[in-house]
Amino acid sequence: MYDTQIRGRVPEVFGVVAERDGPLVRVHYGTHGVVDHGDLSEVEDLAGLVRRSQQDFAERVEPVTWNAYSHDGPRLAQALLDAGFTPGTPRSLLIADVNDVPTTDVELRTYWAGLPPKDEDRILRLAEAAPEQRRPVSELEFGMDVQALWHYNRLLDLVWLEKVHGTEFTSIGGISGPRRELLHAAAAWKGRRAWLQPPTRYVVAEASGDLVPVHLAAGFQEIAEVTTYRWAPPGEPARERPSKQLFSDPEHDEIWRRFEKRFEVTYETAYDGITEPPGSVTWHMEAIEDWRDPLLRQVEAAIARGLRACGHRGDRLYRLKWYINGTVCDPTRVGGPGQPPWPGYSYLPDENVIQVSWDLRMGTYGNFREESLCVFGAELVAEVEEELTELLGTVLRRDGRPVGNVWTFGP
Repeated sequence: MYDTQIRGRVPEVFGVVAERDGPLVRVHYGTHGVVDHGDLSEVEDLAGLVRRSQQDFAERVEPVTWNAYSHDGPRLAQALLDAGFTPGTPRSLLIADVNDVPTTDVELRTYWAGLPPKDEDRILRLAEAAPEQRRPVSELEFGMDVQALWHYNRLLDLVWLEKVHGTEFTSIGGISGPRRELLHAAAAWKGRRAWLQPPTRYVVAEASGDLVPVHLAAGFQEIAEVTTYRWAPPGEPARERPSKQLFSDPEHDEIWRRFEKRFEVTYETAYDGITEPPGSVTWHMEAIEDWRDPLLRQVEAAIARGLRACGHRGDRLYRLKWYINGTVCDPTRVGGPGQPPWPGYSYLPDENVIQVSWDLRMGTYGNFREESLCVFGAELVAEVEEELTELLGTVLRRDGRPVGNVWTFGP
């Protein structure tokens, strides 16, 4: 059940690249990589498969982890050792039927859309100090929850977990201490409601040392042993992923504050548009019928190419919508061959949307009420103006002023 549903699947993680190579799935986070797979018993040249994976991660300068299970047999472990991988401490693979795990009346505080700034440092420090388990909390995604046990203002312990989409499993990324109530709460959680997803029947975890008896006492059974092998190519890996979602991040609040001040706009005045800066160009978008319109896809592709061309390594480009989670990316590391998909968009027929660089030098503002798209930043305008005019027709405004195709009356 575990091997067929969990192993060798392409994870649903924002901003990563997943590639299949026969039975392998290589996942590129931009900062590191992970190899997963199912049964390798029919692979004759296992050493060649390992070398090919090393070459792939070396080209991206990504340190890689590769989990080997006890029932994989000795061939895989030997191939990894021969290739220079270093094994970590073996862990127990533990599974429980959710109905076999006792319930608890202990109340845990749940964080499901990022960590609030006032608690984030304490939670991350506690999680990072925990022994290696199934998945580090540093890979926190929208589908992963953190449940924390507090005593008044004192953080005691926590568990982080996620529903594995398309399976009957909830996966416990880890627990920070040997408390059975954390595992009881994890089994009761069963994953947040997800449309068209199978219900959770099983909970899976990995543990070593004094965490193993706690899992066994909570109703888990040990079904295998797993060892993580590590290898790092030459070079300095990137410190940040190419793109990520923004939830309660202070960075998200700060870019909003700076954008609203610079462009003299708030949520309440957004329908009236921004103060369009010198050098900006605005087009009418009335030809766009809905988000599936092929013309809109062409517009988005042109703007993405322009933002990539104007971006510098290490730039931070934000996609913002009022009171909605945002995204941030390095425009030079997304949208190209072998890179994560472009995470932003410049126009929506039913919402105002913004793309803007951290230094505010370039970006776009899509005003759905006016049915207009403003592009600002001299370098970006130079990259996209000709193509957008060809796609959308006559320019509506330059520098925030009508260019003659709009009638005005009065003094």
